[in-house]
Amino acid sequence: MRAYFALLFLVLASVKSFAFVELEDRQPLQVEDGSLSPFWAQEYVGADLAKIELHKQHDLKPVPFAIYDGGFEKKYVTLLHDIPVDGEKDGNRPIRANHGTSVANVINGPGMMSMSELVDYVQLKRVSPSVYYWTAYKELEKLEVKPQVLSNSMGWDSEEVAEYAKKADAAGIIWVMASGNDHPNPIAEHERTAPTISVGSYSPRGLQTIYSQESDQLDILAPADEYMASMNGSGEKSTFGATSGATPMVSGTIANLKSILPSLNRGTVETILKKTALLSLHSYYSKTNKTGFLNSYKAVLVTARLKEVCGDNADCANQEAQKDATYQFAELPLNPRVAATCISPLKLGKADMMDLRRNFLLNPEKTVYAQMLSCAYKNEHYSINADYYQNMMLIYSNPALLQKKIQKMAVQAVRKGYLNSASLRDLELLDDSFEKTLKAEISHPTGIGSFTATQYLERFKKTVRITLGKK
Repeated sequence: MRAYFALLFLVLASVKSFAFVELEDRQPLQVEDGSLSPFWAQEYVGADLAKIELHKQHDLKPVPFAIYDGGFEKKYVTLLHDIPVDGEKDGNRPIRANHGTSVANVINGPGMMSMSELVDYVQLKRVSPSVYYWTAYKELEKLEVKPQVLSNSMGWDSEEVAEYAKKADAAGIIWVMASGNDHPNPIAEHERTAPTISVGSYSPRGLQTIYSQESDQLDILAPADEYMASMNGSGEKSTFGATSGATPMVSGTIANLKSILPSLNRGTVETILKKTALLSLHSYYSKTNKTGFLNSYKAVLVTARLKEVCGDNADCANQEAQKDATYQFAELPLNPRVAATCISPLKLGKADMMDLRRNFLLNPEKTVYAQMLSCAYKNEHYSINADYYQNMMLIYSNPALLQKKIQKMAVQAVRKGYLNSASLRDLELLDDSFEKTLKAEISHPTGIGSFTATQYLERFKKTVRITLGKK
């Protein structure tokens, strides 16, 4: 025992205490009485790790890329070539293009905020749910270099847009679209059935965002909620989110995959995204969709493996992508000091943290890595990140215990007025304590308010509850 503590002392003494989180010039976020690292969303999917892997690849070329959004501020978008860039308007009056600029910076902005360094914008067009898609797509058809990926965070009011998506798919363009932010309302049928990659959002604690819509065709969830890091139309560091923020995380990831293997088609990309995805809690009980969480790092490694086996043969890549063995990776060796994170206030260095995150993203079912990540973030005082990794550990090992946690979180959300808490999304998971708290809130409102509490109570009484079992 003395030898053990002596070794532990040496381990602690040999490590400089400095943060592993990439703060750049941002501050931690305060979310529901907890602290969240500023680039949490990018960290969760391994965006930085994916870019490091791409630096090891040879002869990668930027992927021609398009965005359909509300408009852009050209000087705050990273362009490889000078192209026309649509601004934002309110009627005929120019306004600041925050939304489209934020989308573009999630895709390939500077520093930690971006998903890719291999994007070449060939079209940045202003659209809206009901107009301008016709103009945008007609222009696309005339482009000398057509995009391979099209990121679309705006909705479709018309079935006409679905026809453009079909044409794009036939031309080999992967159209990535936001599922929408109006849960529990269903996704419009013409959006649900379109040949696109459909993207939803999940929250910093690893639960599906309260307003993120779903369907049986939802392909993947990405971490956005309301707190992801980006840049607005004034060039200021800002937060972005919802399914509008989740979508560029996925489209930027696809650009990385296409840079490695240009012949990848939409079907193979969907397979890679789904088979590399992290397990979600709603996969245990959702009757509609069991999609998982985006894993950009593993998706890049899998695609590099496909290239080694298949070259740029699309049929071969599709066949290999179906095989479970393609997704199996050996665990990476860790510095012995990493194991001390849960028995001491040890703060890991950047290299150790990266290796720990790599192991989690490659083998998430081995819950020891999620446990150590939870401890590591706790030691850095990022309580929300720590809770996320604890929740991921429970998703893989004990979903019943996570359900109990969610029940407590929902009670707290009602009492403290956390109207957008993801714990309030799936009422079938909640118990009598939730109903009791709602009734107390209706009588003496101090949190979400009596009106909202009444609405929840009416819905809760009509909900068939479920009890998750231990895995």
